[in-house]
Amino acid sequence: MPTDVLAAVAREGEREFRVETVSLRDPGETDVVVEIAASAFCYSDWIAIDGDAERRTPGIRPIVLGHSAVGTVVDRGPEGRHRIGERVLITATPECGECFWCTSGRIDQCEGLFVPAPVSGMLHDGLELRAPGHSGTYAEATVLRAMQAFPVRSDLPDEWLAMFGCGITSGMGAVVNVGRPEPGSSVLVVGCGQIGLWMIQAARLLGAEQIIAVEPLPQRRAVAARVGATAVLDPDDGDVLEAIRALTGGRGADQGFDAGGTLEAVRLAFLGTRNGGVTTLTSYVERWSEISLPLFDLALRGRDVRSSQTGRLDMRRDIARFTRMLESGRVDVDAMLGGIRPLARINETLAASRDRVEITPIVVR
Repeated sequence: MPTDVLAAVAREGEREFRVETVSLRDPGETDVVVEIAASAFCYSDWIAIDGDAERRTPGIRPIVLGHSAVGTVVDRGPEGRHRIGERVLITATPECGECFWCTSGRIDQCEGLFVPAPVSGMLHDGLELRAPGHSGTYAEATVLRAMQAFPVRSDLPDEWLAMFGCGITSGMGAVVNVGRPEPGSSVLVVGCGQIGLWMIQAARLLGAEQIIAVEPLPQRRAVAARVGATAVLDPDDGDVLEAIRALTGGRGADQGFDAGGTLEAVRLAFLGTRNGGVTTLTSYVERWSEISLPLFDLALRGRDVRSSQTGRLDMRRDIARFTRMLESGRVDVDAMLGGIRPLARINETLAASRDRVEITPIVVR
């Protein structure tokens, strides 16, 4: 029987959420139903509902957003392997464990990624509801593919674990799994939202000697310094590329990480990295965006450009590793947390994300 829950619904033509009753569909054979305890609000979800027209999620409304959460399994399909009552993390990146990508070591490219979302429920007026990314965590409960729900055995609080499926995995994973800077190296991070700030923390944990952060907002530059940046630059204050080179003996950083969400940030992360260095990209800006980079540097200067989709995590392997990092006390989680608000106040959370006054707002039941 369908389950009635409250959810934050984005309807066609509206730029705020409506919190309304949704009838979730019954779980499919390998689906699970998860009661959401806490969900991290991502800036990309503001773009999907309230951003520039070219970047909003088109043509599939009404939708429920949210892709990073923690909750409890309350139902499952007949072939489901999760235990009822099991605490799980939810992420937008699936891990089927069986496709070419999963079996060849590139779980981040699982065949289940970017597959159009099926109908996840119905609204009271008969409209079909979908959840982009198959997650839909801004709700009291959601039905999703079991390969996006991962058991977690940790006593960490819900609001911490809610950040795992996006900010922690994408930010820390980009550094730990993709860039892998050496102890004593120099690291450049362009953009200090939640992804960039997790990058800074991971670089510090790996022993980077110099961590240069570039961020236009003064309040976020302050957080960058708090969590480990050794130099913090305003991109609007003079020649920032020259400042990066001046800090690194004229060479550029050993590794550059893009977390700025703009083509300019991607370009700066590349140009601010030295010859023979590594640049790791996490921003796609818009799906068909293109960028121009110097071919001489790419072909003859030994520049290595890497892609990082959700930090190339293997959730089954990395959950324990990353939760240990949080449990160690060496990570400043409180610096990352924004306001913790109930689902009924999600438009306040949307505004906090839009106005960039909080790093990671949290939505709770």
